Amino acid sequence: MKVKLYPGQLSVVTDPARFKVITAGRRWGKSVLARMWLLNLAAKTPGTYWIVSPTFSMGKDIHWKQGFLSGEIPPNIIEKKNEADLEITLINGSRIGLKSAEHPDRLRGVKLNGLVVDEIASIRNWDWLWEEVLRPTLTDTRAPAMFISTPAGFNHFYDLYLMGQENSETYNKDYKSFKFTSYDNPAIAAEEIDLAKDSLSEDAFQQEYMADFRKMVGLVYKDFDRSKHVVKPFPIPQSWRVYRSMDFGSNNPTVCLWIAIDDDDNLWILDEHYETGETIDYHSGLINARSKNMRITATYGDPSGAQWLNEFGRRGIHISKASKDTGTSKQNWTLYGINKIMERLKAKPGHFVEGQMKEQTSGMPSLFIFNGCQNTIKEFELYRWREKSSQSMQDLNEPDMPEKANDHAMDALRYFIVSYKKKTTEAPPTQWKKDQWRIGKQ
Repeated sequence: MKVKLYPGQLSVVTDPARFKVITAGRRWGKSVLARMWLLNLAAKTPGTYWIVSPTFSMGKDIHWKQGFLSGEIPPNIIEKKNEADLEITLINGSRIGLKSAEHPDRLRGVKLNGLVVDEIASIRNWDWLWEEVLRPTLTDTRAPAMFISTPAGFNHFYDLYLMGQENSETYNKDYKSFKFTSYDNPAIAAEEIDLAKDSLSEDAFQQEYMADFRKMVGLVYKDFDRSKHVVKPFPIPQSWRVYRSMDFGSNNPTVCLWIAIDDDDNLWILDEHYETGETIDYHSGLINARSKNMRITATYGDPSGAQWLNEFGRRGIHISKASKDTGTSKQNWTLYGINKIMERLKAKPGHFVEGQMKEQTSGMPSLFIFNGCQNTIKEFELYRWREKSSQSMQDLNEPDMPEKANDHAMDALRYFIVSYKKKTTEAPPTQWKKDQWRIGKQ
């Protein structure tokens, strides 16, 4: 079977950029484009080429069964197919293999001549995977790469897309970004897409078919809004209590949040430490240095991380186990913390905060974030509920649980919120300069 690319696909293939980022709606043809682009490279230059998918099964279903086994590649240029390794070898010696991001250590130490990363928006720990594992495989040959996906909120794929936009602050001349909607595929009847539009929510349709970056469907903290919750930093009054809260990780980030409680019991996330793949000595040094001029009331952490608690304690960071005095199971304990954060994100009628711009006439929330805490802000916008299986959907009593992704700062915040106890006596209001800060998207 001979595959003929249509004009939109050809515009990507013929562009000279080394790194191509394609956001496209469902059924636009990005998987076919990626395979044909990689096959063309492999037919011209003998070498090793990979398609990396979020999971092994996804790569097998999308690229092996629908691509390599479908007759899409002319059989006269194929020497052999290895179904066990999901790899084909061309008659010129080039090997095209399907790989999974589930086991990143298996992707190290290889010299590639071309790379495709499929559905990159669904790959976890992307920054680490790219910088530590995949990017080095392209160095020896200065090989090109193609990144394809449908959007999934404002996550790492959105950041990557901006690198290929000339008007972006993060523009990189080695990157070029392309955007296509499902309507741009001439083989798909527009009427079919219109039917999908009628049956989906506006956000779901715009994301899945129009390739639009927007808030993800199924967000845990759907009330979070940068215009309401993100503020410019300002000097913290001495009467405010400052806490730290931590989530531990090796391949995942180790996170420390500095959190202040003001005299009216509003919560302010002042600063964040968010680092992956470093030693406890490294984390401790930075956390201690950034806490030097603060009076820390308490530090909370994951109650299951006993070894982490001991190691940080030996380095002067004494961490209390997050409270589990709610009498709930681990599952319900997680939901209990999430609900307490949700309560603080909601605007409360009649609640106003000293120095605020009086635009929020209906009241204000009681949780705010300094605009330098970019990882925490991003997690608020990406943390989502886990999709239930068809079997669990039948159990109406099964509680929702969040995905184990984009949750490191969210877990640290939750450890604090379940442990913090409000003062029982009212403190006198602190006098500090009005308009010293303002709420707004920064």
